[in-house]
Amino acid sequence: MVKRGFEQVLNRLSGRPNIPAGAEPQDRSRDDEARDGIQDETFVEVTFAGRTFKLDPANGADQVARDIVAGSYEAPLPMLMMASLVRVEGAFVDVGANTGLYSVMAASIAPGRPILAFEPLPLALAALRRNIAANDIQDAITVDESALSDRSGKATLHIPDPSHGLIETSASLEAEFKPRNLATTVLEVTVATLDSLDIPGPIGVIKVDIEGHEHAFLEGARATIARERPIVFIELLQNAPSHRIRQFVREMDYLDFRLRPDLAIHDGGEVLYDPLAWNHALVPVERLSKFQEACHSCGLAMLRRFVPS
Repeated sequence: MVKRGFEQVLNRLSGRPNIPAGAEPQDRSRDDEARDGIQDETFVEVTFAGRTFKLDPANGADQVARDIVAGSYEAPLPMLMMASLVRVEGAFVDVGANTGLYSVMAASIAPGRPILAFEPLPLALAALRRNIAANDIQDAITVDESALSDRSGKATLHIPDPSHGLIETSASLEAEFKPRNLATTVLEVTVATLDSLDIPGPIGVIKVDIEGHEHAFLEGARATIARERPIVFIELLQNAPSHRIRQFVREMDYLDFRLRPDLAIHDGGEVLYDPLAWNHALVPVERLSKFQEACHSCGLAMLRRFVPS
């Protein structure tokens, strides 16, 4: 779990000394806090690796902010991703940024790094912009409203029934991502490939959480990934075409690790769905030692599982 009281453990991610929560000076004035209608008291503070940042809980509608403040979210992903970021050079690319947790976290943990956040869903995009403004990191994060895929143009974003009252985290370009009997709305969005954006390097870490469309993103990012060799964190859900990700990993000379809360498991060339490990790390072979360091700093054991041929 990621907890606000985990400063001593999390500071190992970057080798920083312990910094008590609230001990760092606050550079923003009250006038800055109120800019664009943002009031400090509407935000919650989260301390991670000795750094404090703000998130807008959106009156309880942002379940990501709610889970982080409650003490857990997608373990071991936040710790391991940030531990990897501080060990490699280059930008952080957040594909499916949603309300901006990982972009804001990266700006806090690795100040000075370029950060690119892609989010097409309007409600999530608005929350992302609020969180960026609240932390005064507009100069650090470039926001793009495009959805990333394996082609450029226009596409349909499928949005599940919003009756739960939360900011949606399951909108997808995949029409079959949610069962047909669940009510959905659709939105036409701009789509692009990462390769078409010609992002200058280096790129150190890419995070991809786009609800079953990760394989398409990878196809549209082949040239960039081949050139920059970033560590890529993706979500792999049960009905995703894992064979396409397996093919990509093999062709690009990467290693796949499924990330359980206490284990990083390499399946000997396979890419497997795991109900206890939705998140996977795709690691270029030449950066395996850096990834091992990151796992060690998080107390995450590494396991190689041999799959019979």
